[in-house]
Amino acid sequence: MPSEREWGTLTREVHEIRHDLRNSRMIIDSLVDNLAELKGDFQRMKTRIATSVAAVVVVSGVVAWALEMFVRPP
Repeated sequence: MPSEREWGTLTREVHEIRHDLRNSRMIIDSLVDNLAELKGDFQRMKTRIATSVAAVVVVSGVVAWALEMFVRPP
């Protein structure tokens, strides 16, 4: 049978382990939130890139058409 001192030591260790576990959960929750925010940022960046590429293609087409219409030799 453990002595009173051993019970106190074990109880303190259990409390410390619970505290460490709570801290770990808080850290994981924070990381999950950060990951969700980064996913949203990444999706917005992909949308911006796709929009930029589409705009460049449209502008290039308009410029090519204008050059063909106005600079074509008679």
